[in-house]
Amino acid sequence: MLSWCTRKHVVLLGVCVAVATAAVAAAAGAATNSARAGDISKLTWALGASVRGLEYTHSADSGSATVISVGCETLVRFDKQGGLQPALADSFSTPNATTYVYRVRKGVKFWDGHPLTTADVLYSLQQAASKTAGSQIAAFYSSVTSMKATGPSTVTIKLSAPDPYFRYTPAITYILEKAFWQKNGKNVGTPGTLTMCTGPYRFTKFVPDDRVEATRFNGYWGKRPAVKDVVLRTITNDATRLLAMRSGEIDGSFRISQDQIDQWKQLSGVSIRLAPELRTAYLSFDTSAAPWDDVHVRRAVAYSLDKAGLVKSVLRGYGQPAAVMPPPEQWGDVASQKYVQKLYRSFPKYSFNLAKAKAELAKSKYPNGFTATLPYPDSQQTLGKAALSLAQNLKQIGVTLDVKQVTTDDWFGALFAHKDLGAQIISWGVDYPDPADALHFIYDSQYATANAFNTANYKSDKMDRLLKIQQNSVVAKVRADAIANALKFTAQDVPYIPIWYQQVAMALKSKYAYDFGTWYLYTPWLAGITAK
Repeated sequence: MLSWCTRKHVVLLGVCVAVATAAVAAAAGAATNSARAGDISKLTWALGASVRGLEYTHSADSGSATVISVGCETLVRFDKQGGLQPALADSFSTPNATTYVYRVRKGVKFWDGHPLTTADVLYSLQQAASKTAGSQIAAFYSSVTSMKATGPSTVTIKLSAPDPYFRYTPAITYILEKAFWQKNGKNVGTPGTLTMCTGPYRFTKFVPDDRVEATRFNGYWGKRPAVKDVVLRTITNDATRLLAMRSGEIDGSFRISQDQIDQWKQLSGVSIRLAPELRTAYLSFDTSAAPWDDVHVRRAVAYSLDKAGLVKSVLRGYGQPAAVMPPPEQWGDVASQKYVQKLYRSFPKYSFNLAKAKAELAKSKYPNGFTATLPYPDSQQTLGKAALSLAQNLKQIGVTLDVKQVTTDDWFGALFAHKDLGAQIISWGVDYPDPADALHFIYDSQYATANAFNTANYKSDKMDRLLKIQQNSVVAKVRADAIANALKFTAQDVPYIPIWYQQVAMALKSKYAYDFGTWYLYTPWLAGITAK
C-alpha cells in the first residue's frame, strides 16, 4: 500500500572505532576507484521525497527504497516486466507450494571485505520478519514457519500454507551483514552508523532531509557500473527540482510530478521517460470510529470525488481514474487482460455526482454534515491538491474537511503507530505484480494493527474468507475468481476509495542512457546508467 520500504565501516564512514587491520585493508582495496573509459566521474540525482533511513525494515517507503537499492541487494530482483531474476541468490526454486529454496551466490563480499554467508541472509530475513524488532514489512512474512540454512550455501523457507505472493517478498528484503547489524542494532541505517551491504555502491554520508552520498564499490561481484560517485539530494519541492535541472545542478530525477512533466519535456538536453507506475492514490477511512464507521458517509465522499477531473487537472492526463486498488496491469500471470478489463467494467461506479453524495449523506447518522481532518505528506503535493479539491466539493453537501500538510516523517509515523487514523490520503506503490498485493495487506483484518497497512481498521468476515481462498490456492483461475469477488465486495463497502492510477516519469540528461521501467524501485538502478 504504501509504497513501502525501500531495501534498505565503521571505518568506511569515518567513525572512530577499533577494527582489525586486515579488514581495513580489504575495505580500502575494494573501494579503489581508478578511472576507466566510459566512466562518469560524478552524478547528482534529485530525490522527490525524504530518506527516512538506510535500513528498509524501519524505513519502508518508496523514497528510502530508491536510495537503499543503490547500495543494498536482495536475494532476487525484478526485471523490467516484473519477473524475478537471480541476485544474491544465483538460483531459486519452489519444490512445493509451501517451500522456497535459495542458493546463496558465492564470491560476494560486503563493503568491509567480509564474505556473504547464509548466516547474513538468515539474520536479515529474520529481522525483516520480526514484529518484535518493529519491522515495517513483517506482514509480508506472516505465513513463514521456518527459515533455515539447509546446506553450506542454501537457505530454505517454509510456509504454514500456500502463499502465492510470498515469492516476491525476498525481492523487497535487503541483505545486510549480520555482525554489523548485531553490533549496531537500532542505529543501523542512521547518519552516524549507515549500513553494511554488498551492492555496487557503498554509502559514505547521510544527512537527513539533505543528501546521501555513495561511491562505487570495486569489490562488487557483478558488472562494474559507469558512475563513480553519486550525490542523492533531497529536493521535495517540485518547482525547485525543475529549476535545479534547468540550471544543471542535477543530472536526473525520478517521479517527476505529473503536473510538471510537460515543463520538464521542454528542457534542453534532458530526456523524459514514462512507464506505468502501478501506483494508486486512495482515501482511507477508519471504519472503527465515527463518522467513517457509517457506509453512507463513505459513499457520500465517493460521489464527491471528481476522479476524472483530478486526473486531468492534477496529473495532467498522465494517469487514469481508479476503480479499485490494484491497477489492471498488476494482474501479472493471475489472469488475462481480457478477463481483467471485463471485470473492471463490472464494478459499482461512483461517478462524480453531488446530488447522489447529498442523498447518501442524508441516509447516514450525519445528515446535516460534520467536520473532519485530512492530512497529507509534504512530499506528495499531488495528494494535497486532490485533498483540497475534495474539500471544496464536500463543502457543497455540508461537510467540512480540514486539509493539513504535515512532514513526511510525521505522516508515516502516525500511519504506522495506527492511532487516531481518521481519514487519510495515501499513495500506494505495488510491491509485486500480483493483484492480491494491496488487496491482502490493506483489507485483511489481521493487518488492522500497528506497523501494518490496514489503515481503515477494516474487518469483514466475508472479505477475510475471500482473501483466504485466493491465498491458499496455487490455481490461477481459483485465485482470479476469489480476487474478483473480493474487489466487487469492497467496491460496495468502500473502506477505501481509489482515486487514480498514475504513470511514473523520470528525467535524465540526454548524454546519459538508462533503460527505464516500472520496476526500477527495488533494483540497483544507478548501476544501469551509462554514458552515451
